[in-house]
Amino acid sequence: MSSDISDEFGMPTNSFDADEPSGESQRGNDATEGTTGFSLSRRQTLRAGGLLGAGGLLGLAGVGTDTAAANSGSPDEIIHLDYDAHDDWDELYRVSTGDPENLSFVSSPTVSGNTALEMRIREGDHWGVSTHYDFEDGLLDLNGRVSFSLGADWTMDGRELANCRLWNCAIARGEASAGGGDPDGTNGWSNRMYVSTQGSDPEGPYHLLSNTYHMGEGDGEYGEQDYIVDGEEYALAQPEIVPGQWYEFEYYVRVNTVSGGEANSDGVVRYWLDGDPIYERENFRFTTDRTDNVVDTTGPVGHYGGQYVAPTTLYAYYDDHSMALGGTFDSAAGSESESDTETCP
Repeated sequence: MSSDISDEFGMPTNSFDADEPSGESQRGNDATEGTTGFSLSRRQTLRAGGLLGAGGLLGLAGVGTDTAAANSGSPDEIIHLDYDAHDDWDELYRVSTGDPENLSFVSSPTVSGNTALEMRIREGDHWGVSTHYDFEDGLLDLNGRVSFSLGADWTMDGRELANCRLWNCAIARGEASAGGGDPDGTNGWSNRMYVSTQGSDPEGPYHLLSNTYHMGEGDGEYGEQDYIVDGEEYALAQPEIVPGQWYEFEYYVRVNTVSGGEANSDGVVRYWLDGDPIYERENFRFTTDRTDNVVDTTGPVGHYGGQYVAPTTLYAYYDDHSMALGGTFDSAAGSESESDTETCP
């Protein structure tokens, strides 16, 4: 069953991490959400590029063809972020919290192409940086894929249980999306993926954690923590994350339905690792507003601990970030004519 261990997350390092854009980039632990100068809307960015064939996208190394939700339709769009085609990562992602200097393009290690993202969390700090690929129109469901790797020297030494956030899977912007917020159906929510020492050694291999801010009865003070380890209610497997190795992480988030102004307990979060299902939960209550309190953003993040900090300078890497908007990858395979499949150069 899920674990509620808000003491392990500790007090938030900012008053809230609501992921709201504002006029200036913010560094450190400022509670005011910022931007890196991301000026193009999602639609404008997409139109700057050409079409990417569905076969090319789904043919990426390690990508499964049958991993997405069976009861979801063809996506409105498929987006592949081509890091090789950009001079800087801030052409793709916005910053809300942390130091933008902690994220950079590097030429090694990579999974495909010549460029990957490197996330740094300095020794003694909480934040690397929280970034966001923003959607011009909110989504009711999102299927995403990204390859990630912990640096070869990654360690989580110094305490019995430590957690580090690696990916913002889906966020509805609002003060209740993080930092101890209390979602009421209108003020934000979120789902994020962490690496954790739960049931593992501080030197690894590590396990994964799904953290969700939602309206459910069981959510903790800092969201609800579902560890993806044997014996947990929603865990389908117990994957091990070895520093220095690449993994393909896939996630699917679907907003709950609403009846008579009340949220139904049918919101969905699913995870896969290297094509294998590892986590599934289908009883979330995220929202009572399916117009304005839906999926606004997704993207890479580095945040270590709560009251505790990184024991040494840590690095994580990301590559091949793709998204199916309003549907799933597998439902688009073989029926490209039913969806707009685009690349973002």
